Amino acid sequence: MNLVFVSNILNHHQIALCKAFQKKMESFIFIATDDTAGIGYQRSQEENYVLHYYNKHEREKCLDYILNADIVIFGSCPDELIQVRMKDNKLSFLYTERFFKKGVWRRFIPRTRKKIMNRIGCYKDKNMYVLCASAYVAYDLSLIGYPLEKCFKWGYFPETKKYEDISKILDTKISSSILWVGRFLNWKHPEIPILIAKELKKDGYNFHLNIIGSGELENKLQQMIKKYYLQDCVFLKGAMNPKKVRTYMENSEILLFTSDQYEGWGAVLNEAMNSACGVIASNAVGSAPFLIDNGKSGLIYTNGKFDDLLDKVKFLLDHPNDCHLYGNQAYQAITNQWNAEIAAERFYFLGLELLRNKTQVNNIYKNGPCSLAK
Repeated sequence: MNLVFVSNILNHHQIALCKAFQKKMESFIFIATDDTAGIGYQRSQEENYVLHYYNKHEREKCLDYILNADIVIFGSCPDELIQVRMKDNKLSFLYTERFFKKGVWRRFIPRTRKKIMNRIGCYKDKNMYVLCASAYVAYDLSLIGYPLEKCFKWGYFPETKKYEDISKILDTKISSSILWVGRFLNWKHPEIPILIAKELKKDGYNFHLNIIGSGELENKLQQMIKKYYLQDCVFLKGAMNPKKVRTYMENSEILLFTSDQYEGWGAVLNEAMNSACGVIASNAVGSAPFLIDNGKSGLIYTNGKFDDLLDKVKFLLDHPNDCHLYGNQAYQAITNQWNAEIAAERFYFLGLELLRNKTQVNNIYKNGPCSLAK
């Protein structure tokens, strides 16, 4: 199978998947459509499977690969490149987060609807399928009449760590430790864990909360910590490299993921589950309904329901054995199902079925990557 993956840039969350594709496929090419000079992705663009569509000397070669590959995956890229391949109705996949992050009512805005129809809606009867990098993609597409049976669960697949003995990681986690990781942006709601800490302290809980990240809300968070006298239990750790973040995850019992619907996927969840954290995530986060088996490998709370989140945090603090059980199951979910190697292997067999003109692919996988997203 010859596979081409077209996207704007090769970011660090895609490298593990690309390497898995490279191992699995007869040939694999990643085509970058945007010039990444100056934005921190130069090294990843030097991988030996990368071509650069923005480089005029490589453009014709890129178009040839897009036209002649067995399968093409289109991520964030110009619509024109999709149109080039779909003129011949060749097997293709759109790799996408949800379309209506700002509300499903936006489907009634003519400009928005036209944009989505040009991107994917016009191919509903063509040889185009969807890799859903959010639990809400299939629903969004169903609102414009796209067939649900053409939508498959997918996501982002950061590097997966496999520990010799996960019980040792769980045994060395710091008691009653809570972690939050992300940029300090409104839609990620870094203020929520501080408000949770306020309630926990008021109710007599012994805990400590580490907040990793930086951003526009940093001064507000510092003021909140002082206002609620949380300096002894809430600590802003600043931004740090991914390796150090993973160390914090490995040492933390609980991870809070408080983003709203603007969080298309949220690879922090993959990493925290891989680190055997007891995760509590907002149901609005695109990855949460896919990755978490609620009540088994983590907990999902209703976005905007503060008391729901607080109750779940208290439950894990009161029941550390359950927290560790969730952490163990979370680790198993990532290492046994939601990782780049499994995703690449499943995509290979799904692709074979579709290349053989099979119309019924519903039951290839019941759960996880490449299972039906509906």
